[in-house]
Amino acid sequence: MKNVRELLYIAMMATILVILGFIPAIPLGFIPVPIVLQNLGVMLAGVLLGGKKGSLSILLFYLLGLFIPAFSGNTFFAVLAGPTAGYVVAWFFVPMLVNLILKGFKTSSFIGNVIAILLGGVLFVDVAGAVYLSVYMHMPLMTSLLSNLAFIPGDTIKAILASLIAYKYKEQLALA
Repeated sequence: MKNVRELLYIAMMATILVILGFIPAIPLGFIPVPIVLQNLGVMLAGVLLGGKKGSLSILLFYLLGLFIPAFSGNTFFAVLAGPTAGYVVAWFFVPMLVNLILKGFKTSSFIGNVIAILLGGVLFVDVAGAVYLSVYMHMPLMTSLLSNLAFIPGDTIKAILASLIAYKYKEQLALA
């Protein structure tokens, strides 16, 4: 029965990512990468489902994106052809990185979750996205990295929210 429950949680997390994609993105204007809420779901996948199951939920989300506009109104192919590809591809690795960082803490804690998400879910994604954006837009890497500072306040709020949710519900899920 545990395997069915795990599959259900993986599918539910992919569904949450799709739902978050229907919330309109907020364009910034100075770079072609908008603010989206889907990375909140990616953060949740990392802290709630763990590395393997969280990454499987992201992979399932990618597969869904082949058939429906799951990426803030775009399909997976459209995203891979645009400036946000680096961010979206990095999402696959977030659950594994968050899980790896969390293993360094002795016990599960709110602060540990926040630190793991900020390092594995925010810093990693922003750097990977900025590197790809730099290549895609033919802009200096430092300019691309500095433009990503605009995401830090919102991503920090998302990290805190994901940590609160994980701290409250992780034991009830009994997965990660």
